[in-house]
Amino acid sequence: MALLVSCPTRSLADDLRALSDEFDNASSLAAWSRIFEVEGWGADQMESLDINASRSGYLTMVPKTSSWYRDWRGILMFKRVTGDFVVTMEVEPRGRNLEGAPNSSYSLAGIMARAPRDTLTQPSEWTANGENYIFLSLGTANNPGHYQFEVKSTVNSSSHLEIDEGAQRAIIQVARIGEVFLVLRKLEGRDWEVHRRYRRSDMPDTLQVGITAYTDWSPIELMDPFEHNRSSIDGHNPDLNAAVDYFRFRRPRVPSALAEADFSDRFEVSDAQVLDLFGDRANRDPAAAAVVELEITGKAYAPGIGLEVEFESIPGVFYRVEKSEDLRSWTFVESAEAVAERSSFRVPETQGKASLYLRIAED
Repeated sequence: MALLVSCPTRSLADDLRALSDEFDNASSLAAWSRIFEVEGWGADQMESLDINASRSGYLTMVPKTSSWYRDWRGILMFKRVTGDFVVTMEVEPRGRNLEGAPNSSYSLAGIMARAPRDTLTQPSEWTANGENYIFLSLGTANNPGHYQFEVKSTVNSSSHLEIDEGAQRAIIQVARIGEVFLVLRKLEGRDWEVHRRYRRSDMPDTLQVGITAYTDWSPIELMDPFEHNRSSIDGHNPDLNAAVDYFRFRRPRVPSALAEADFSDRFEVSDAQVLDLFGDRANRDPAAAAVVELEITGKAYAPGIGLEVEFESIPGVFYRVEKSEDLRSWTFVESAEAVAERSSFRVPETQGKASLYLRIAED
């Protein structure tokens, strides 16, 4: 039996991966749900929305005057996710003239994780104090014309927001580990950082996870929330054109050493540990070619038994092995967490086959 072993470092399987969107095909817009449709509001608060049209390889969102705050409900395009997740998005928010930061207050775009209001199917069923979500957005907040981040946690329509200096482009990320939500960001030319941590024991297992965009707060604060929620508002001073390069879903794998840890506590799980688990590790293009980096340190073949492969590994990282007879169709063999700097997989022999190909990857 001839055997070839290759070790690409990208994940080979992830049950959330299929939800990701690189925004290079206009037809993928149909895979996203819109909150104004799902809840039966009948009023689209978006001026324009397209994939791979206004800008090649991007989702482009141009919202009308609308917002998320307390009982005011704005724009959300989403996919339903059950259990833990990590989502990553690269966003470039600009004013409608595309020449810099928006010039209207609270004009931002970003990631939102929201508790569904499944009993709400038409405006007459709406009740106050029912909004529960977390988001991180980039654009301009209380200083129009300057880039800022807004991060917000809303519990039963009571919103707590924080504003920080922003940038014209950033990669942002939200991870859910049980009751804890981790909010990360990476500005151009800088390293990843853990921006905020939230414990939200009220959040249900299944959430609406996706992209929000909102603009022009000044006239909205004078409106009744219910009227805002059921209206497509023309006029005023909306000023946001948000370009999103990609939105990637992954299922996080938490090492056994942190299985019972409180991710909301920086003393129990440090920023460095969070960044080692997430950040770039959780932000990989599903279509990108595999990069071979893992080093095979040994392999032994026993006739009638199979092959044992030893490779360099990182303790706490999960690895997966798959096998193929033709380099086209791959079958899962085993997945395990590395507990040392060298790990091994044993692959049973395939009877009557002249060759067997294996690949090992971070899972």
